Amino acid sequence: MLVRMSKVEITGPRQALLPVLETIQHAEVLQIDPEIRERIDEHAALEVRPLALDGRTLAERLFLEDLSLKVERLLALLPKVGTRESYLSASRAVNSIAALVGKHLEAAEARAKRRDALHGELAQLGRYTMFLSTVASLVPKGPEAAGLEFIGVEVRDPAALEQLTRVAGKLLLGAEVRTARAEDGTYIGLLTTEKDLASRLKEGLRGNHIPEIALPSYLEGLSLPEKLRATRERQDELSSEVAAIDKAAHDFAVSWRNLYENVQGWLRQRLALLRTSASVYETDRCFVLYGWMPSAGLEGLRKSLAAKHGETVLVEEREILQKDLDEVPVAFRNPPYFRPFELLVKLLPTPRYTSIDPTPFIGIFFPLFFGMILGDIGYGVVLLAAAAGLIRFAKDRRVLRQAGQILLVASTYTIIFGALYGECFGDWGARLIGLETPLIDRRTSIIPMLYFALAVGAVHVLVGLALGFVSALKGHRKREALFRMFSMLALLCIAGVAASYFAPVAALLRRPLLMAMMVIGPVLLLTGGLLAPFELLRHLGNIVSYARIMAVGLASVLLAYVANRLAGAAGSVWVGVTVAVVLHAFNLLLGVFAPAIHALRLHYVEFFSKFIETGGRPYEPLRKVE
Repeated sequence: MLVRMSKVEITGPRQALLPVLETIQHAEVLQIDPEIRERIDEHAALEVRPLALDGRTLAERLFLEDLSLKVERLLALLPKVGTRESYLSASRAVNSIAALVGKHLEAAEARAKRRDALHGELAQLGRYTMFLSTVASLVPKGPEAAGLEFIGVEVRDPAALEQLTRVAGKLLLGAEVRTARAEDGTYIGLLTTEKDLASRLKEGLRGNHIPEIALPSYLEGLSLPEKLRATRERQDELSSEVAAIDKAAHDFAVSWRNLYENVQGWLRQRLALLRTSASVYETDRCFVLYGWMPSAGLEGLRKSLAAKHGETVLVEEREILQKDLDEVPVAFRNPPYFRPFELLVKLLPTPRYTSIDPTPFIGIFFPLFFGMILGDIGYGVVLLAAAAGLIRFAKDRRVLRQAGQILLVASTYTIIFGALYGECFGDWGARLIGLETPLIDRRTSIIPMLYFALAVGAVHVLVGLALGFVSALKGHRKREALFRMFSMLALLCIAGVAASYFAPVAALLRRPLLMAMMVIGPVLLLTGGLLAPFELLRHLGNIVSYARIMAVGLASVLLAYVANRLAGAAGSVWVGVTVAVVLHAFNLLLGVFAPAIHALRLHYVEFFSKFIETGGRPYEPLRKVE
């Protein structure tokens, strides 16, 4: 259900503002809204003005914001390590931290800058090592190499190798090209020519945009083996320096990170209060703040403020006016069974305060539709085990835990409908565990299943219209409420007339129902306008859309039967088991997503459109900053 909210006004001495805000922050119940001041009844309004921060408070805010930015930058540079708990009070350590953070930040940034430079050089040296190692495999050995110059180039596109050979031959007749593939997949080309002709070849390569790989200056004049050895020695030297920097950063984080995190937490709390003060009003001697909070917590907040700040701080509840209804924040509060289904509701825009919380209804109908579509004992047991595991191992991840709880309920309905359909991994249950007398066989009872799905859809749509009727009454929209009510009556009459052609007893009601429709039609036009007939047709179309429950379920059960037939025709026990497991796993995967998507679609499009009014504001009280 939607939590009943109260509009409150809190007044107190100006010097008590920040302590009062701190108490409210710890209570986590009040959403401060300065715009309420413009909607207060003029007869009950105080003569107030926006709070003007004194110089001391403004200076504190600027100081703390600058300090918070520095601490945040420092923490981003420190490794996350297991640190010992700091027993130093964060509020008392702020001045000391303010004096140290500049020096610590400068040192951390210098370490990070040097580490980045070293990693960049190491990456370059890795390329040099790979290049030199590849070249070493191409260079001729012994006397054959005397008097020759070797030029190495890197070719990333294999198609360019032919171009390299053609360009080299064109530039210098007799230039030899050897190629090899490096470890990273690129190609290294080695061009061999006489030393006195090497400069001409290099210049020609540059002119054709095939530059020679340039090595660091400290490798000049060294032989190829010496270049490789010098490169590897440099890599070892840089790696040792990186390890030393990382150790220094780790040691510093072990000593200081916890204290800085505690101070940052305190800074966020304090800054949240100072920023909130910009939403406060004042008189000559008092502060005045306005906000929204759950009505059930009003008395508790009043007592808490009185206990900590005396009777000088007053909490008064103001009347919620008609013009306030669009601005009242929305909070959900549901019993434990329905609470996980709030996850599905929050996928949509927040409903208005005058609307109705759809959580209990999606908690009832979503698992029902899911079970009707999947309806297999075997699949239900597998999903039940998966849901239990998800709940157990996702205790600290709220969204995953809620998804597991929803799946737990949906899988239970799947097992129940599986027993009604007589299905356990298709017809495996009928053949091996005796499920031979199902209440309904979905493979052959297509028309009865269609009627059943449409009947469920009619009930669902009528419930949605009934909720829309209630929501319109809450919002004081009488004409819309009448339109919703007569739309329900029209649908009931249409359903009765349709049933009269299938049930002989109902034929006696056909004439009265048609006469009732003649009365309901003009009322619908008066309350819903010229588009009322189209709206009624839309409701009928919504009901027809529930046929997907039968169609998707039929596809699932037929795929399960096909899996069993293919497994039986495999001619080998192991091949048959493998085929069955693969096909049933695929069907189960579809059986999770297809029922969930279609059940949600029936709620979001066909059901919620009947009564939910979006555009509400989520309830966001002043909280302690994590």
